[in-house]
Amino acid sequence: MAREFRTSDLQVWEAFATTGEHGFPERSRIGFRCRTDRAALPRWIEIDGDKSDAEAQLQTLAPSELENLFHKADGLD
Repeated sequence: MAREFRTSDLQVWEAFATTGEHGFPERSRIGFRCRTDRAALPRWIEIDGDKSDAEAQLQTLAPSELENLFHKADGLD
């Protein structure tokens, strides 16, 4: 399940749940992909729990909470 949100700089980002490193269920992630600027680097943040926990967070977070997670996220190289 993916969810779109707009940051304070008016960029539209897609947030999605994914498994942890190498497909392991522990320490799943929420990934962020920019929908309005394809050159923007994707970002991710680790979440305690498995992918279903990350999906549950995506469904229940307020837009401001989602943006706060986004700002804490690390850029992918």
